[in-house]
Amino acid sequence: MKRIFWLFAISLLLQGCFGKYPQGSGGYDGSNTGNSGGSQNPNGNDRPQNYPQQTPQEPTNYPTEPQSRTGRSADKDLVVGNIRLTEQYTILYLTYTNRNQAGESRDKRTGKTVYNDGTQDIAFQQSAVLIAANGARTFRAVKTDNIPFLGDNQAIELPRYGRRLKAGESLNFVAYFERLDKGLETFDLNECNSDAYICWNAYDLYVKNPADVYNQPKEPQTLPPTNTDNNPTTPSKTRAKSGKVGEVDNTPPPAPIITTVLVSGIVRDVKTNRPISATIDYKLSSSKQIVDSVQSFASTGIYRMNLQKGQVYTYTASAKGYLVTNDVIDLSRATGKITKDIYLTPLAVGDKITLKNIYFEVSKSNLLSASFSELNKLVTMMEDNPMMEIRLEGHTDVVGDPDANLELSQDRVDACQTYLAKQGIASRRIQAVGYGDTRPIVKKGTDEERKVNRRVEFVILKL
Repeated sequence: MKRIFWLFAISLLLQGCFGKYPQGSGGYDGSNTGNSGGSQNPNGNDRPQNYPQQTPQEPTNYPTEPQSRTGRSADKDLVVGNIRLTEQYTILYLTYTNRNQAGESRDKRTGKTVYNDGTQDIAFQQSAVLIAANGARTFRAVKTDNIPFLGDNQAIELPRYGRRLKAGESLNFVAYFERLDKGLETFDLNECNSDAYICWNAYDLYVKNPADVYNQPKEPQTLPPTNTDNNPTTPSKTRAKSGKVGEVDNTPPPAPIITTVLVSGIVRDVKTNRPISATIDYKLSSSKQIVDSVQSFASTGIYRMNLQKGQVYTYTASAKGYLVTNDVIDLSRATGKITKDIYLTPLAVGDKITLKNIYFEVSKSNLLSASFSELNKLVTMMEDNPMMEIRLEGHTDVVGDPDANLELSQDRVDACQTYLAKQGIASRRIQAVGYGDTRPIVKKGTDEERKVNRRVEFVILKL
């Protein structure tokens, strides 16, 4: 039977925040008046000529009994009804309700009174991800049922590409993501990151997903054949081949069962290509505990490690004077040996580096657990370089009140500084400055083009 993905609509919300972990879905107010009361198209209340005519297809198998803990949604109108796992997908069953009401409002641009019918145009973005293991693992959206599945550029024009909900109408939909690694049971949904509309995000979601039994990898061993006559060159006679007394069994011993995969490669300087002596810590994706560590040889940069088949690992590679890097080693279907070279970027005083995966509550400075993996890389780097001092810098988009943006950016870098201090990094080694919207990378363009403005960076002051 066809399973169905349902998604949500969003009111136009102008808010200046950087690196936020947004909430809600891709709803759009076509009038661009800044009101949150539904869609108003350039042609009045008429449906655009090229707007697809879509009839809701209510699923007949929409689950009614929750089989998981559905956490909390950043948009009160979005409900995570159920979460299921198949061999291929992580499936979220969702319901969105358009709570807009029809009525008159004043257009902020023209000052004229306009009628708003309360409708909303909604879609689900293809860039949506599930984030697990404190940000170390992400799982891409694959498809949806019963709601448009749009790229970022298409989502900007929702009246053209989206689906319309009447005021008070609810929609059930389904979103399919890559399957969670076994053992990952708690995760967040990050549908988008925008200042132009509320995103459909949900936190602390849970699904039962037990890990496989894990045994510490060991080198495969071949046992010598049993020999009872004390003659190393004489085949064993302890077993009769056909039941006849004294007959020699020349059947070779069974081949050893290989349960590990050899992962090897070279750690190199990304600029000079020379080998580096680095520490590589690896752990199961579903665990916070490091399984083991290996050191690459200083002369060759070569490292080797035997990992259990059928598991997914994350690793962190670090070396003094270099930016920490991490990645994933997926052995869930691996056979044979795997070669994986690692490249590290050298550090220098004055370097400015963007922390790519820092997430906060919408319009707040509450740091979400999905940020911990990125911040822990910075912790490792400062531990490897005990003289290192940095300045954290927070930036917002150019949308919103400048004073509010400045205050929010300062609160958020303060939150990052506090996290680093709790991990043992002395506060005197970390400055924190919020710049609000005063240093944008892109001043004009779409929300998608301006998203680079919302960021947390650090500058190396001392090594």
